[in-house]
Amino acid sequence: MRVNVSENSARRRSRSDAGATLIEVIIAILVLGAVVATTIMAMRTGFSMIQLARDNTMASQILQSEMENLRLMRWQHLSQLEAEEEFQVGDDFDPSLAERYRATRRVIEIEGRDEILEVELVIEWTALSGAEHRRVYRTTFTRYGLNDYYYRAL
Repeated sequence: MRVNVSENSARRRSRSDAGATLIEVIIAILVLGAVVATTIMAMRTGFSMIQLARDNTMASQILQSEMENLRLMRWQHLSQLEAEEEFQVGDDFDPSLAERYRATRRVIEIEGRDEILEVELVIEWTALSGAEHRRVYRTTFTRYGLNDYYYRAL
């Protein structure tokens, strides 16, 4: 029996026009699911990085604010500060930050140098992920240094 060539091509066309098989659909769904899952994980990582950057910026602003307050103090007041004490997050910031950030000021006297103080500001906090973070600012004050020029001008 002889089959017409045009009938064979018609049969082939009808099979290819029928659509995707079940296996092809499952593979497409798996690929799409993997893409969506990867996108969600990338967004989650990105949001946690943004939050860490915000926390770092806020900690730096708190430390800078306290350092500027210290720079405006007279030597008599600066030299009478406690050797180590916690300081409050300034009123310029959101009050809820006092719950998240713990800030400490250390005043270190240099041996044999009565007119030099080293001040160290430390801030610690726990990120939303549970990780502990810490930032430190250090500077040196002298009795007749730059911190005193403001008051001599008056």
